[in-house]
This record gives sequence, structure tokens and C-alpha cells, in this order.
Amino acid sequence: MIKPEENQPVVTPQSAARRIVFFDLDGTLHREDLFGEFMFFLLRRQPLNALLLLVVLPLAAAGFLLQGRAVRWPVSLLLWSLTFGRRQSRLLALEQQFTLAFRERATIFEQVQARLEDYARQEDVDIWLITGSPESLVRKVYGQAPWFASVNLIGSKITRECGAWCLSRRCFGKEKVTQLRLRIGEPLALYSGYSDSVQDNPLLAFCQHRWRVTPGGELEQWR
Repeated sequence: MIKPEENQPVVTPQSAARRIVFFDLDGTLHREDLFGEFMFFLLRRQPLNALLLLVVLPLAAAGFLLQGRAVRWPVSLLLWSLTFGRRQSRLLALEQQFTLAFRERATIFEQVQARLEDYARQEDVDIWLITGSPESLVRKVYGQAPWFASVNLIGSKITRECGAWCLSRRCFGKEKVTQLRLRIGEPLALYSGYSDSVQDNPLLAFCQHRWRVTPGGELEQWR
């Protein structure tokens, strides 16, 4: 099982010889946007919350426009609007329904997952799955995958505040670099990295070998 954040070890100089590998999730291990699809699922299942969504949508759009795509609070506000007034048990049940359905329809990028599985069989490799999708969703979707016990997960974090779900952390863009530094220390020196998104360029810059995942799931080396 993936260890909780507070139990994840910091890499010391003695362990620096180990190879560190980074994988993105959405668009990398599978084609879909896990968190985006979950938010649309919530909207379909709770249409009354669309009224609140319409109220906060201009504010969220202004936040993205003024502060950029990587900012946390507009996404947190959208999630809050879609879950406000719903019991925790109801939201957890919807999360479970969504993850079961997502497993059935997700388009797996087999070449990328085969690469991950190969690393998982090697004893000198530390694998970090770093994603903007919430950790709770990732665990429920991939928790039974054979390779999942071999990876360290860093994702966005959902908490309950003000009668709804919010994001206390959005692991996106440069925040991925920050979160990985908190866990393995300095200097960042990764063996390889895999992502489909230019938003991961700040983390890929620390990788010796950089791989871009195409929309069709193919791997292309990027320099």
C-alpha cells in the first residue's frame, strides 16, 4: 500500500544511488482527465448544484485569467460548488460509483504502463506517481493494480470545509516540484520522467531522460 505522506522517507545521501522515476497520470497512464470527469459526474448526479456552480463560475474564470492555470483556489471553488450541502456519506458513495465506472471505460496507455511495470520490478528504482488528480480518486481507481504498491503517490488533496469538499492542495505545474522536494530533499536529480503535458516541464527539467506521451499513448523522447 502507498504510505501516508507523513511516513514517506526522505532520501539521504546514502540512498542517492537509487534511480528516481516520475510518472504523470492523466494523459500519461490513461487518456482521460480523472478529476475533470469526476467533477462532470458530480454535476450530472447533483443537478441542483449547477445553480451554485453558475454563481461561482465567473469568479473561478477570473482567477484562472489573472493568476494562471496552476492556481489552486478556483478549482477548489468549483469543487465546493458541486458538493455543497451534500452529506459526506453521499459524496463518498458517489466517489465509489464514479471510480467503478471509470475503471471500465478508461483508455489505458499500455506502452507507458508497461514501462512503469518494468521499473516496479527493479529493486534500485523509486517510482513517484505525481498527479493533479486527488489522491483519494487515484487510490480507488488504481489501488488493485499490480504495480500500485510499488509507487509513491503525490496528488491533489480533498478536504471537507464549509459544508462541502475543497482542495487543500492542488498538485499541478511547479507545485509538483515543490511537493517532491519536500519528500526527497535537495538536490532534485531524477533518472527519467514521463508526461503528456507541458505543465510538467518544470519537473521534467530535473530528469536525465525525458519522455513525452503522445495523445495516442506512444512514447517520444524529449530533450
